[in-house]
Amino acid sequence: MTGPSARALRVGVLLRDNLVEERVFVDHSPVTLGQSLRCRLSLPVDGIPHEHVLFARDGGRLVLRPAPRMTGRLSQSGTVRMLDGTAVDGIPLERGARGKLTIGEATILFQEVAVPPIAPRPQLPVSVRGTFGDRIDRRLAVIVGASLVVHLAIGGWAWMTEIEQAERITAPNVPYHHPQIITLADEPLLPSSPDGPGAATPVVPQQTAAPIVPRPQTPARPTPGLKPGLTTDDAARFAQLLTTDTETRGGPGGMRPRMPGADLDQQVADIRDNNRRVEVGNQHTGFREREREGVGTGPDTRIEAPTQVTEQGPRTEAQPGGRITLRPTKQPDLGVTLTAEMLLAKIQRDYMVGLKRCFQKGLATDPSLRGKIALTLTVDERGRVSSAEAQGLTPEVDSCIATQMTSWRFPAPKDKAGTPIDADFALALVMVPGS
Repeated sequence: MTGPSARALRVGVLLRDNLVEERVFVDHSPVTLGQSLRCRLSLPVDGIPHEHVLFARDGGRLVLRPAPRMTGRLSQSGTVRMLDGTAVDGIPLERGARGKLTIGEATILFQEVAVPPIAPRPQLPVSVRGTFGDRIDRRLAVIVGASLVVHLAIGGWAWMTEIEQAERITAPNVPYHHPQIITLADEPLLPSSPDGPGAATPVVPQQTAAPIVPRPQTPARPTPGLKPGLTTDDAARFAQLLTTDTETRGGPGGMRPRMPGADLDQQVADIRDNNRRVEVGNQHTGFREREREGVGTGPDTRIEAPTQVTEQGPRTEAQPGGRITLRPTKQPDLGVTLTAEMLLAKIQRDYMVGLKRCFQKGLATDPSLRGKIALTLTVDERGRVSSAEAQGLTPEVDSCIATQMTSWRFPAPKDKAGTPIDADFALALVMVPGS
């Protein structure tokens, strides 16, 4: 006993009386209609909802769920039902049901049909297909067969004419070892002297070996950085002479503290107590013979009028700084992603330097300049300032700020649905001179 045949839904979509899509839905997934790309029937036409389930399966039967403002007619079981656009929970579809739905500029034709049979794989007739032998190239087959026969013949001839050789018996490899025998000569025996009364055996004198003193090792090549002929020991000895502070054999290594000049206090006391004459330099080398000899003749030194006191140049009064405060103007909630707080944070972080520069231009003319400037700007869909206006201070400052505003960039404003729109904002700048 076989079960009922599977059923499917055949749907055709027409736009302005032109067939744009025709599909057959066999699976049990719902058939959705709307402007979204996720819908199985996606139609970018006005008047169609974003996403709506048009056909669904309930207990193995198809159910039609017309969308609001959808008109049409349904024919099933010999009756015709008209749809006037009112909301309907669901209309079960019988076998062979068909209908027509209209919404906006789109027309949807549907029909409940049996699942079409799977088309067999297309095959060529037997007379056209041929046999396996027809697919083999005869010339190539002859060449391969002849080559195989020749190789087999050569292999058979070599196997039959091979001469068997007797197996050789080889001795294992033993390492050659030649022993060396060293024979020591026997020591000569000394004649023993008879022991007589009053005579003793003479004692052989023993010689004590002198201590071995190691000789200093001299490097074969001289140490880099030293003169030829000097070794590392010589360098260490010279360093010890320079760093020691005691009287050495080769000369004094430091200044003796008992002599005047060991420190400055003893030297000054020695000069004061003994009425010594103090001179700078000596008569031999190192000092000038005439007054101001060679002064100012160096390559990097130029002294003009050395006896004249240098005067400071005139002071340049620095321009006073300014302090700018941003305040948002009360305005209704526009329902966009770009808010006034985001606008203020962006201006204070990136564009406050340009506003201060414009205020400095006004302070250069009037140091007591202060006041309030009203800013109105429109941010377009790309986040750029399409229109900017500044009023309230001097024309020079207002024009400078308006020019700065045209180069500002903000995040693109979007409405609640995510569509980019233009947004208008109003701000107030309070400018006060100061640091």
